[in-house]
Amino acid sequence: MPVNYENATFYSVEELSQPTNIPIRELKNFVDHAVQTNLQPKDIQGIPHINKHDLDILFESFFLFKGIPDDREYKIPDYLNNCTSHWATTLIKMYSNKINFPAAVSPEQGEFLKSIVCNIDPNNILEIGCFTGISTIWMAAGLEQIASQATIHAVDLFNEILPWLPHRYGYLSDPLDYAQACALSAQLSHRIKFHKMNSLEMGKRFNELINQPIDFLFIDGDHTKEGCMSDFMNFYPFVSKGGYIMLHDIYPEDCGWDGPRYVIDEWISKNANLGLVEIKTSPCNFGMALIRKLV
Repeated sequence: MPVNYENATFYSVEELSQPTNIPIRELKNFVDHAVQTNLQPKDIQGIPHINKHDLDILFESFFLFKGIPDDREYKIPDYLNNCTSHWATTLIKMYSNKINFPAAVSPEQGEFLKSIVCNIDPNNILEIGCFTGISTIWMAAGLEQIASQATIHAVDLFNEILPWLPHRYGYLSDPLDYAQACALSAQLSHRIKFHKMNSLEMGKRFNELINQPIDFLFIDGDHTKEGCMSDFMNFYPFVSKGGYIMLHDIYPEDCGWDGPRYVIDEWISKNANLGLVEIKTSPCNFGMALIRKLV
């Protein structure tokens, strides 16, 4: 756990090593000798600690030292580059932030979400796991396009996001602040309510916080078997008859997670009251599943 010292938050090298998947010795050696990065590690009980505000410097300089190219981002399609709407220019800036690759939905997947929202015209949207808000802004842009009065309730833990090699090379200290600032920049904050909590708490407080049927439920949170099944079963009863549910990351061989696939195979595909279509996605075929609640 990080420690508070002299009114600041510090992380030990060991604490940073495990979630980032960087070997402890390699990271410690870099911290010990990286005078040129202006890092000022604090010795706390004989262990070097890094100030939370210096983590950006630490990771950027470490990846530069390792020769890891800073070019991991989605390609922006021409239609998005040529769009002058505030939501589009905001999304382009978000996609240029390396924290969002590959965890956020791609531009192609985002456009698909926006199109679904425009077509089904939901009265209420619940998103479980919004990460930094890219998918949220795509859906909110769909609501804006059809002049809907609907609200998107976006739920996430909004814990700080650390690098996770070899998949993610960015760092974000306050994802909720970032998501809210992006929604404001996109001029869509009036359509979005962010909820900093886990999905179990949202399930318990659903009647207090939302209290109306969900016409579109987008599940992209805990990708373990237990977590994904819990999210599906907790919120399925709140989905309106004829409403839609979207699962993200349904192909374990490509995305590395087996939770959504498990829910599809063990429950959804065996339920006659649900309609299901699986959709391949680009550029990464993590896949999406669109489910309709028939009864």
